[in-house]
Amino acid sequence: MKRQYTEVAECDVSCEIAVGQASWAMDPNTKSVKFIWFDKNGKACRGGEVPVEALPQMMELAIKKGFLRISSRKCS
Repeated sequence: MKRQYTEVAECDVSCEIAVGQASWAMDPNTKSVKFIWFDKNGKACRGGEVPVEALPQMMELAIKKGFLRISSRKCS
């Protein structure tokens, strides 16, 4: 991913959430989001990129199956 924006994850301040240009797409306008955690040396570990268009369905499924509540701030 070519990061365009990064911020501290509210659910875990030792992690980050980044958005930017997807590394796997041929179209440079394809965007993705990534949850980034860091190893014991402070280096970013590889987190999987997710197309931003997939986020609504991912959230809906997690809510429908009881893994997430709308008001939740904690990552599992």
